[in-house]
Amino acid sequence: MKTTLICLILFTQIITADNFDYLHNNVNSGSNSQNQQGEERSLVPNWAKGIVWYQIFPERFDNGDISNDPTSERVFSDSKNKIDNWEVTSWTSNWFAQDEWMEESKRTDVYLRRYGGDIQGVINRLDYLKELGVGAIYLNPVFDAVSLHKYDGSTFHHIDINFGPNPNEDEKIISSEIPHDSGTWEWSSADKLFLQLIKEVHKRNMKIIIDGVFNHTGRNFWAFKDIVEKGENSLYKNWYRINSFDDPSTEKNEFDYKGWWNIASLPEINRTENDLHPEPKKYIFEITKRWMDPNGDGNTDDGIDGWRLDVAREVPIGFWNDWSNLVKSINKEAVIIGELWELSPDFVGANKPFDGLMNYNFAFAVNDFFIADKNKIKRSDLIANLKEITNTYPEANLHALQNLVDSHDTERISSIIKNPDRNYDRDGNSGNENYDPSKPGSNEYQKQKLIAAFQMTYLGAPMIYYGDEVGMWGADDPHCRKPMVWDDKIYDDEMIDENSGFKKGFGSYKVFQNKDLLSTYKKLIAIRNSSKTLQIGSVEFLTEIISEKLFGFTREFENEKIYVIFNLSDKEELLELPSNNYMDLYNNFEIKSNNKSLILVPNSFVILKEI
Repeated sequence: MKTTLICLILFTQIITADNFDYLHNNVNSGSNSQNQQGEERSLVPNWAKGIVWYQIFPERFDNGDISNDPTSERVFSDSKNKIDNWEVTSWTSNWFAQDEWMEESKRTDVYLRRYGGDIQGVINRLDYLKELGVGAIYLNPVFDAVSLHKYDGSTFHHIDINFGPNPNEDEKIISSEIPHDSGTWEWSSADKLFLQLIKEVHKRNMKIIIDGVFNHTGRNFWAFKDIVEKGENSLYKNWYRINSFDDPSTEKNEFDYKGWWNIASLPEINRTENDLHPEPKKYIFEITKRWMDPNGDGNTDDGIDGWRLDVAREVPIGFWNDWSNLVKSINKEAVIIGELWELSPDFVGANKPFDGLMNYNFAFAVNDFFIADKNKIKRSDLIANLKEITNTYPEANLHALQNLVDSHDTERISSIIKNPDRNYDRDGNSGNENYDPSKPGSNEYQKQKLIAAFQMTYLGAPMIYYGDEVGMWGADDPHCRKPMVWDDKIYDDEMIDENSGFKKGFGSYKVFQNKDLLSTYKKLIAIRNSSKTLQIGSVEFLTEIISEKLFGFTREFENEKIYVIFNLSDKEELLELPSNNYMDLYNNFEIKSNNKSLILVPNSFVILKEI
């Protein structure tokens, strides 16, 4: 893209953004644990400040080992409606096409599909991520589960058997254990491959965190299955929020329990107002140690580098306080990120359980200013929204906020751009008759470049949802979870017709990597990775600007100062430069102080460093 530079501008106020023993050997404690000396519970690890994240949905990232692909027995283990001719869907097939088993069974539920993504697939693509410039990976759930998304765990101490090289043998290993007794746990082939993934990630000087889903499990979770079988005689009868057990003397099954958001397939773990029940809590503490320090020798180099925590607000904060103290006692350099969709000073900050969160408020701001058309907010409103974030958390935590623009729970960013002026979440699917799910065009991808530039230059830790960098598109779940588009695969055209569930977007679209967009992401990430100022510098908004269509800020650290300016209008803007020399970091050329006037072309950005 063409970018040129900008003017002298006035500024507004600056916006800035030891290990200890585990204090609670009795995990039944529900206290709000803090360091007894009154110091901060933990320090945000320096590696997490300003780092570039990449989110991977494992089942849809790459099928590195076709021999471990799930079978119909696995997929339908929690259902009486087994489809005998079910098979794994071709990675490169048209997303809207009906599989043969779907046509014959008249089951059109795409949630029954599997594409075979696995841990080997992630390992195979680590060099791609390194070349992209990624510093840390966040994996959606990897623990054993029957669903495609793995938020319905069957266990927390084993990696999904279909993510590893030998599912059948792993099933035998799991069945031979006493699951509540960590002394009987073994390492399955999937576990060992995951530990190899950690090793390969660290070898490339990258970090890796995984999803902790501690609010609920699946119905196939070993403790819940035991309750279903044995009722009140189960050893684990206190593990879940049971409303009533079955009375075997009656024909009716009275067994009833609380599911997350009343979803029966996701039974909630038992709790008090301020803590989880001590028995499942003990188990969660044991699996936390297992994945953070696999050898149990105090050397955490072979373990994960932290956690992302699902539906964090719905788990009692007393549990999080105790659990986060455990995490930091194992590895003080581990990062803890909560899934929190709102401003959450009660969870993030000094003496709070989390180092950061998935910064959806950043995504809301991007949507309302960079994407919205008729509903576009003013520049002053954008600045106010961003200031609200920075005023909510201590400066150290601001640098650890995951600045995302989309995720596995939202539309793809390119599709959000194609369908402006809607609610950010749950307004982009077949239920919206005006929604257009078709492939974005050059105008949408140009706007995505502007958003990527904002992500990579603003305060926080930018996070890319897998495939955004190559132009993947899709409506809300499940369409945002298409298989990753790789350059070494040839894909069928995506064909959208009246049977797709959408009222618009009919047509046929080529599926391939957008190399121009990928190049932009690589360049922007490289600029960020080479600049401490862009990673951890302060931010100052520029307000005395020629046009309301322009938005800009400076980043400053030590003696370095960088200007970032966006022209979101459809016309050129004539700009006056201050009497300084600059390096245009994106276009890599020097601007001398005698150049008094420059042009910022429509829908473009510029990144300038004072020299």
